[in-house]
Amino acid sequence: MLQSLGRNGVVERYLLSRHRHHVLKPGGIRKASTTFISSSNAISFHQRTSHLYLRPPSARSLSTPASSTSPSKDTADAHTVPLSRKAKVELRPGPIKPPATGTSSRLATAKQSSATDTVTTLQASSSKAKLSGSLTETVKEDFKQAYIHGVLSPPPSDAGKIAKLWHQAKELFKFYARGLKLVVTHRKQVNEILARVKAGGEPMSRWESRFIQTNKGDLARLVPFIAIVLILEEIIPLIVLYAPGMLPSTCILTSQRERIEGKRREKQRAYAETMREEFLDVFKAGPAALVSTLPGPSSAIALCGLLSLSTWGPQFWRKSRIEHHLKLIAADDALLAKEGMGDRLTHPELLEALEERGIIAEGLSTKALKARLRWWLTEADRGDEGTVVSRRITLASQSGLGKFSDV
Repeated sequence: MLQSLGRNGVVERYLLSRHRHHVLKPGGIRKASTTFISSSNAISFHQRTSHLYLRPPSARSLSTPASSTSPSKDTADAHTVPLSRKAKVELRPGPIKPPATGTSSRLATAKQSSATDTVTTLQASSSKAKLSGSLTETVKEDFKQAYIHGVLSPPPSDAGKIAKLWHQAKELFKFYARGLKLVVTHRKQVNEILARVKAGGEPMSRWESRFIQTNKGDLARLVPFIAIVLILEEIIPLIVLYAPGMLPSTCILTSQRERIEGKRREKQRAYAETMREEFLDVFKAGPAALVSTLPGPSSAIALCGLLSLSTWGPQFWRKSRIEHHLKLIAADDALLAKEGMGDRLTHPELLEALEERGIIAEGLSTKALKARLRWWLTEADRGDEGTVVSRRITLASQSGLGKFSDV
């Protein structure tokens, strides 16, 4: 039945198209009313167009969608103009970010502080590396000078690195052992000097007096130094650099002694140049006023620095150090006055005597050094104003100002 319906539909469309074509021709309207198709012609037409019949769709074709690879679709896609994509634009430099607020602000601050800490750590590590390098070079120079002066025996030329280190350790231990034995030997000599003076023999000379003072200081440093040698001998170079007062005088190498004296002179000159106002206040106060007190706390610091004393501690400790030191200087002045006002002293001894009195003497000739020492000895005992300590405090402040009127 469906096939017959399809054939009838095709025939009708064919006849309708023929009719319209015939009508549009000249005279077509006349012929249209009288022209009919016979049944035989219709049958032959059907035979020629049987391949165009529409067959009913199957159940599978009704349920399955059309394939996307149909010829019509492929043809249409081939002629379709593809859409052009918009080119990507890169913004360099990027847009300005809005200011961070809240949590982002705290994160930024944390990152900045972390970066600062990193820079500080790098700088600290860099300074530590420089300090380590300078310490190593200093120790090498100390050993070199000790080998030159014969204080330590040099290692064999064919010794390896470990052998050299072991040799240096043994030589240092021997040197410190000899130094400690000298402290004990010097103590015996001190007892002999004191016994001679007590028995009414020859009076004590300036050299013997200073020898006794030096040995007394060495005995006070003996016990802690022995503990350091037995426990941590490696830190002795650090003690030489930063705490030379802990070493006995018999356990210091020649180059180390020169470095200690050089640093002491630099410190003395720095106090003289930077604390002139404090020295001026002490000088204006006069010996009489300085018997009981100093003009201010900074005055005691200035005087301790100029006299190469420790500035650590409260005010009464500094004042006690100054009084004790200047009493020893007064006794030394009396001995110098008996021995020709220092004319028999050598150049290094003159330097040491003037630096103990707070007089900047570096770079002066031997004649100038003797003149400065004579000025001090003369002015210290002139007049009865004040005490032996207050008069020397005034002279120390005057020398700090660089006022040597009689020189």
